[in-house]
Amino acid sequence: MSFLIVLICCVIELTYMSFAPLRKSNWIVDWHRWLESKLGLERFIGATAVLISIALPVAVLAYLFASWWIDSHLLTLLGGVTVLMFCFGPEDTGYDVEQYIQAYRDPTDKYSSSNGNNFLNAIIAPPSDPDVPFLRAVAIAANERVFAPAFWFIVLGPLGALCFRMASALARNLSPGDSQREVADRLHQILLWLPLRLLAVALGLAGTLGPVLKLLSERTYGLAEGTTLIGDAAVAALGDNRASGSNDDEHVILINSMFALVKRAFVVWLAVLALCAAAGIV
Repeated sequence: MSFLIVLICCVIELTYMSFAPLRKSNWIVDWHRWLESKLGLERFIGATAVLISIALPVAVLAYLFASWWIDSHLLTLLGGVTVLMFCFGPEDTGYDVEQYIQAYRDPTDKYSSSNGNNFLNAIIAPPSDPDVPFLRAVAIAANERVFAPAFWFIVLGPLGALCFRMASALARNLSPGDSQREVADRLHQILLWLPLRLLAVALGLAGTLGPVLKLLSERTYGLAEGTTLIGDAAVAALGDNRASGSNDDEHVILINSMFALVKRAFVVWLAVLALCAAAGIV
């Protein structure tokens, strides 16, 4: 069932339509602030109070699946798809890529320029090479928005996906300098550690594996260097695997090639997941 749910959600998210507008609600942060205002947990247990804000919705979701949906395959399927689609994103990577390319082709398109540049700048500060930052951003966003939630859905079911999304939202949206944000950020980094490495290998299998394996064997990436790892792996995996038959300039070709590589990497892990499902592992 987990494989079917992940397959349905990944196909919808990466190909057909965007659910980003439905995921724009900032309820996770609003819920945390409401709970803190009512209970004042930080006064008693310090910065770890943010973990209570994450644990309570996860516990409610566990109760719903255990008591209402466990005996119905249809409800389990619908509930799982709903939860995972909500835990993806919240932004749509494919849409952001399109907006960036549109802004690159037509700088006078202020709407596309705003969306595309906001995506690029929010993900990673651009280095001197004009191509590299967006190539890295595509891989980083794909992991954060799709692969990591899907991974934790496979491992822990809807509870894992919701826990990851809440940790990510709180780490990103709580006020800078807030000690609870630091705790949420550390939890987010822990939950990213394994998915980042699995996606790095998948990028290598879908692109050029040798440079990725060399990169992972020669350099040690700390817990806080996850985005650096996946960015380095993505650029190494891309190599000379660039889209052909296009009249666009080199920059657009590279961007489209990276997004195609990310999609192929997802296909690699879906194939692995299918084998696990056939063997009765998931």
